[in-house]
Amino acid sequence: MNTIRRTDTATIYQILKRVRPSWWKGGIREITVVLVIYAAYSLIQGGMEDREFLAIHNAYNVMDFETRLKIFWELGIQSWFLGSGSLIQIVNALYTFLFYPVLISFGIWAYKCHRQQYSIARNALIISAAIGLPCFALYPMAPPRLLPELGFVDTLAKYQMVNYNSSLSVILVNQYAAMPSFHFAWTLLVGIATIYIAKTWWLKLAGILLPILTLVSIVATANHFFLDAIAGAIVIGLSYGLVMLFAKLTMHFTLNHQHPLDTSKTAAT
Repeated sequence: MNTIRRTDTATIYQILKRVRPSWWKGGIREITVVLVIYAAYSLIQGGMEDREFLAIHNAYNVMDFETRLKIFWELGIQSWFLGSGSLIQIVNALYTFLFYPVLISFGIWAYKCHRQQYSIARNALIISAAIGLPCFALYPMAPPRLLPELGFVDTLAKYQMVNYNSSLSVILVNQYAAMPSFHFAWTLLVGIATIYIAKTWWLKLAGILLPILTLVSIVATANHFFLDAIAGAIVIGLSYGLVMLFAKLTMHFTLNHQHPLDTSKTAAT
């Protein structure tokens, strides 16, 4: 019986190895790396000192700047959605399901089918997190939902009973880390990558709609200002540029330091 079980196990292992030699091993490694990095990012962000007065002051500065730019539309947009209970439920759902579920689904799909683009997106996400942490520390900012005196409504807390004061939320979430918006930035990254690698029109359309719907949801739920999203887009653009620059420098270094024997082989072929 033990021999049969060992044989079955060995057979299954060989089948897995033939079907996808490095898929399951590499997948576990990638999941571990991403989870460790994200956990460290969340703990560091959540552990930052909450400077409420400065965060609210910065939020008012952002609103003043948007007013000068004539893009302070957040109150009007949210009031329009608040006129319909169904619309509020929709934007609450979009805010929730267009983030973690989408990031995880894209990661699995891209890693399995488009490994190079997965690596670019993963590295850009990691770099953006490294950029974002000092931004949160140097420029704490309150989201609109923490300014009820102006008429903003925290739709997630009011209609979905989200508890920002739970022990886990207090540890992992810094409520004064609204600038830049990674909720928008990371879905923008996924949207762009999806448009680039998708072969079907409906996937390309999904990539286009993803950041648009995310922008609507973060504004309608009073979780971010438009400038938060703009800052998030800038961070992602910078992160993507750094990833591509590093890739070019690595390729240039490799070619310039190629072993003479390898060069002769390349020339012969």
